[in-house]
Amino acid sequence: MVLGLSTFALLLVLVGIAFLGYGGRSVRDAYRIQANDPKSAYEARNSGPFEIEGTAKLHEEYVRSPFTDAHCLVCHWKVEEYRSSGKNSHWATIDEGTWWRPFRVEDDTGQVLVDPSGARFSLDESSRIHVDGGTMPPETVQQFIDANEDVDSENTSMDLKLFKLKTGNDRRYIEERLDIGETVHVLGHSRPDPDREFGSRLYAIVGAQKRLDSGFLGNLLARAMEPPFLISDTSEGGAVRRLLYRAAVPSIIGAACLVFAVAWL
Repeated sequence: MVLGLSTFALLLVLVGIAFLGYGGRSVRDAYRIQANDPKSAYEARNSGPFEIEGTAKLHEEYVRSPFTDAHCLVCHWKVEEYRSSGKNSHWATIDEGTWWRPFRVEDDTGQVLVDPSGARFSLDESSRIHVDGGTMPPETVQQFIDANEDVDSENTSMDLKLFKLKTGNDRRYIEERLDIGETVHVLGHSRPDPDREFGSRLYAIVGAQKRLDSGFLGNLLARAMEPPFLISDTSEGGAVRRLLYRAAVPSIIGAACLVFAVAWL
């Protein structure tokens, strides 16, 4: 019995540490943003950690969002389905993804090119389309379903002669976008643009810090210690608030797990 209690307490400790670590990363990132003021695009000429706030501009190509066909620079999309079993019901994510293209950030001094490869995104919800099960979704959503093997049709029903019984589940089609012309905050690593033309106001490329391959454990440690690469469709203050809000729930769960673990011992 004692062994069982000890094992359960150890499990609670491990779960608590995991949640605190997840929340702690967001707190660390918020502190990193808050501790330094954004730099100008002109200052990106020097390589190193870099933070900028400005206007998101088109570089060469845009993304067409899957559900609303909006022209944007980044789009995180998600398909949620309402599922119920007895007294339990919930919204389950059945598919999601993030589409992006390199874009520019412009301020009063010039522009930088942002390569979003490896970035973490913090984007506001831009669109939510609710479709009842057994009904035809909008044309753009239906085109997405037809082209996606992981999302089947929700427009299903059963013919009972006297009437048709709708059998499809309700769904939500959600887009979080960085639109052209929106305020954007980027925390990353700058490097001079090797192809910069003389007199160009495009000063540098901002992206993830390049990491040397040092094996599985080395890469894992480097990933935990390296500076964050974050893209948010908001101001510096908005990015900080989002990170702290994101840290709140896992930090509370982690602390609660550790308290319960001590109580079990």
